[in-house]
Amino acid sequence: MKTTSGPTVDVLIGSPRTSFWETVTVILKGYYPYQLKHFRSVDEALEYSEQGFNPVLALIDGQDGSTKTNEWVQSIKMNYPDCKVIVLHSAAAPLDFNIAKKNGADELMHINFDREFISDIILQLAPIEMEGDHIPITSLMPVDLRDMEPEMNINFNVYVHLPANQRSVVLRRAGDSVDEKHIEKFRNLRQQMYVKKTQMKAFFEYARTVMSLRNIPLPVSMTEKFHRSKKAIYEIMAQFLNGAVTDYQEGKNILDKCKNIVLEFELTKDLDPQEIFNEIFRFTGNNRTLYHDCICLSAYAAYFAQLLGWNAEKRESAAIAGLLHNIGLSQLPASIGDKDLKDYTDEEMSEYKLYPDRSVIMVKAKKVPLSPEISEAIGQHRETINGTGFPKKLKSDSLSEMGKLMAIAYRFLEMTSLKESRQAMTPTQAISTLRDEALSGEGGVDLLLTTQIFKKWKT
Repeated sequence: MKTTSGPTVDVLIGSPRTSFWETVTVILKGYYPYQLKHFRSVDEALEYSEQGFNPVLALIDGQDGSTKTNEWVQSIKMNYPDCKVIVLHSAAAPLDFNIAKKNGADELMHINFDREFISDIILQLAPIEMEGDHIPITSLMPVDLRDMEPEMNINFNVYVHLPANQRSVVLRRAGDSVDEKHIEKFRNLRQQMYVKKTQMKAFFEYARTVMSLRNIPLPVSMTEKFHRSKKAIYEIMAQFLNGAVTDYQEGKNILDKCKNIVLEFELTKDLDPQEIFNEIFRFTGNNRTLYHDCICLSAYAAYFAQLLGWNAEKRESAAIAGLLHNIGLSQLPASIGDKDLKDYTDEEMSEYKLYPDRSVIMVKAKKVPLSPEISEAIGQHRETINGTGFPKKLKSDSLSEMGKLMAIAYRFLEMTSLKESRQAMTPTQAISTLRDEALSGEGGVDLLLTTQIFKKWKT
């Protein structure tokens, strides 16, 4: 880990696994004020007596089940009462979150599925400040450029990330302002401005002021809306990942939360094709993460459904299917970690291709009262009309209309997202490519639906 001068804090890592330690060091790469200390057993942690060791945070391996996890949590809280505790678990050993929290755990998170939120929670529970040009991108939050007001003083630093050399450079410092030319340049180049996650509150206050000055009735910024909805999805997924006993009320609660997210993003609002194009455009061109995929697929499915002339109820169903489509990925082995799909072994790929069915199974297990139409769409979003998709290799006549729509939306998501090896397609390029593939019989998307969407788009 990169080190630099300045104050440091102790972080306790509790796990018998070297792989867990390696995962944590990847998550916290570049977080130089954190000094990590690995303990392989509870006894080793309790017997450690080096003077001055006073952890502000503990990351505990929850993959050995409830008994061992709770022993870790209780022991740390007994020895270091002020230490915040995060348990990182996996599908290997489901945990009852309620019991773990009663024992002192501050947060329970899936080691892979929740990966993008782990740094958020760490910085929330044990905030630190990092300076210089090597601030890790995971400690920064992208902001919606529509929330920035030219020539208005800012109370936070604004950063630009340079992925080629892994540097995050300060564009403007607190007390300064951002020029109109910078905002326009970033908008035209589809680049993002960032603020530190530790300065998130300051940014939201600034953005609310901007919204008020623009006489917007509900002065909540687009960045705050997006962050709030992403956090709501995280809370929904935590309910799925919780091994505690479920009742029907919890299932209804999950569905209500999904509907609130759809409402927050106004995904079922009646729009003309140009307005739909503008809305879709703001979701594209970003790096893919599991939670970002949930939001984007939800939006694309709802907007495409509107272009097809579907009513508001069906559009909401498509949006909900998008939100819940990938929860089954939480069942993949923890060892897969951040591996790229192209690096999966045959066995790992077979496991991966089960995730749509597993998503449906997890939804049913939590007693979420979804219509058969939504469940079917979740299970079919990776199928293709030519039978080359997964998990069941269904062909066109076995696919539902909403399943076909979800497959189109998913392909569009893949095309319009950033990847290290290529630039993202523009929405127009992606729609045109999908139409061309459908006409040629390649790509596996439905010709009728794709052509209808393309015609509205062209108009």
